[in-house]
Amino acid sequence: MAKRVLGIDVDSAVIKAAEVTRKGRSVAVSALGVMQLPPGTIKDGRVANENSLAKALQDLLEKYEFKATSAVLGLRSSWVTVKKHTFPSMPERELDKALEFEVPELAGFSVLSLEDVFYDYFISSKTDSEVEVVLVACPRQNALPYLQAVRSAGLTLEAIDVPAFGWKDLLAEDGRRVFMEISEEQTTMFVASSGVFKVHRVVPLGASHFRRGVEDAFDCSPEEAVQLCQSQDLDYLLLEGSGNKRVLRAAVQQFIGSVLQTLDFIRAQERASSFSAMLDELIVLGDLADIRGLSEMLHREVGLPVRALRTMERLSLTFEVLPPGRFSCYGSALALGLRGVS
Repeated sequence: MAKRVLGIDVDSAVIKAAEVTRKGRSVAVSALGVMQLPPGTIKDGRVANENSLAKALQDLLEKYEFKATSAVLGLRSSWVTVKKHTFPSMPERELDKALEFEVPELAGFSVLSLEDVFYDYFISSKTDSEVEVVLVACPRQNALPYLQAVRSAGLTLEAIDVPAFGWKDLLAEDGRRVFMEISEEQTTMFVASSGVFKVHRVVPLGASHFRRGVEDAFDCSPEEAVQLCQSQDLDYLLLEGSGNKRVLRAAVQQFIGSVLQTLDFIRAQERASSFSAMLDELIVLGDLADIRGLSEMLHREVGLPVRALRTMERLSLTFEVLPPGRFSCYGSALALGLRGVS
């Protein structure tokens, strides 16, 4: 019997969903969908209007007629802690107990009781003397409205996950890669080397900041800015507008600076002579992944091959129509769906 799971990726402005189906060893994308959120539904990564979120999710399910009845929910926010920590080597049961004492110190927010936090961990690497774990934690009160929206839509919640941890699984083979997702309000960078986690970083700079820069540069409406981003290359956007280009150029510089800072951090840890000595490629996904010229600009700055995640090597498509929107925008939803059927 086929297993179907809906990967639900909630951003500050939209919900993206990917229905992933496994039948035997075959894994396929059976449907994709996107639904705009009413303005003010989510602010600073927190649900400000629970009814609007629940309604938008229900509208999404009805519009695209997904068959999946269970879901994996992705959380993306600055209040989600992702942190590495090293313990002396010990049995996993003892590690569970040891981590309970460390969560209040490791979490990037106040933890008065473990009942106030959702957390989980996985072992990243271990030796005879040490074990390195990656902790993921978030405040329970911030996560609950998302969970309630999923359940009110009639879906069974199988898991909550950080979307970035599933990006590498969309590709057929492990490699030494840095992933960069530009979502609505933030940019997330995730680095994995041959399957081993290196870093997860969130920068509060996203597609909305870039589009506002285009609005200023071309004295245009938000809708026209979206069209320009889809139809023009990066050089045109940076050079041709007759308005104020300061915001747009600052956003681009911050994008590049964030990537360089993240890679420099890893290079120092690895004691590598160059980025190419420790990584094979940079993969871009999200709302700006398909802007012409972005991959070329990143390549010039970091000296790595750069490509947009336009194909999902571990997934096939069971429909012939084009997905609603650009395919690379669905990377997180697809990763979450794949997580549910793996």
